[in-house]
Amino acid sequence: MRRKIIRTLGVAALLLAHASLGEAAQGPQVRDGHAYEPPGRFDFVKNILPDNRDFFRMSFRRQALGPVALVTFSTALLIWKDQELVDEAVRFGDRQRISHDHDQTGRHGVKIGSQKLEFAYPENWGQAMYFLGDGWLHFGIAGGFLGTGLARDDPRALQTASQMVESILASGLVVQVLKHITGHESPFTAEIRGGRWRFFPNQVDYHKNVAKYDAFPSGHLAAATASVGVIGSTYSEYRLIKPVGYTLLGLVSYQMMNNGVHWAGDYPLALALGYGFAKIAVNKGRKKAEEPPSPISLGPTILPGGGAGLDLRYRF
Repeated sequence: MRRKIIRTLGVAALLLAHASLGEAAQGPQVRDGHAYEPPGRFDFVKNILPDNRDFFRMSFRRQALGPVALVTFSTALLIWKDQELVDEAVRFGDRQRISHDHDQTGRHGVKIGSQKLEFAYPENWGQAMYFLGDGWLHFGIAGGFLGTGLARDDPRALQTASQMVESILASGLVVQVLKHITGHESPFTAEIRGGRWRFFPNQVDYHKNVAKYDAFPSGHLAAATASVGVIGSTYSEYRLIKPVGYTLLGLVSYQMMNNGVHWAGDYPLALALGYGFAKIAVNKGRKKAEEPPSPISLGPTILPGGGAGLDLRYRF
């Protein structure tokens, strides 16, 4: 509960800081062929429902038939082999001495008035890999871009912060709806091999024992994919962002099987959600920059007396 309170306070801080973005920067910033304006007040909240509408429409376009079929087929295939894949992930973890913890065991307390809030942090490699998908990390990175944008009057950094939060929240809404519909057991609570599916579960039971119902799809992976997608697209000149980001996605995906939080079948849709909402948010937050007209122009001209020639002009 305390972790949720702390995370809520972090999101609230981002919300308050975003309230002043309208005055934070002046004019567009052009980078890598795109123009970035400062995001409007609370755009990342206002865009959540429109983003979900756009994602739904995008999923039914002809161009989406291939990706949708791939996600569907890979999900079905992985669900079929879920238990075997989780068992092998655990065996590999045992051989490599990777922790199976699905909680952060490190604790640091901060006293605020009469209340003491505890921050959880990883104490071993297994917990650290799992932390890569934690909302704390993603909102912290977004906060870093926000602080940089405000300090340097940098619209691109401000847009990155806004787009990260927007895509995480928008994809998270879909993830939560699907979790509450499918009711798939997490591996560490599974009663049968592959985990039991309880479609449209009783919501009181759901909230009493969330791990019994919330495996599909992975919210951790959707949020991490959205973060990598936004940063990698907005700062495309840094070519290492996507390879490093995808490697980290692989690590958190493995660890969530090793610690029994997720099945492999929870991943394809999570990846699609994170990627899709990141793409939508990035496209809304920037425009193609117009190329400035060339100061030199050259063209044919008719000379006095009927002759032809070339007209060369230079604008100062």
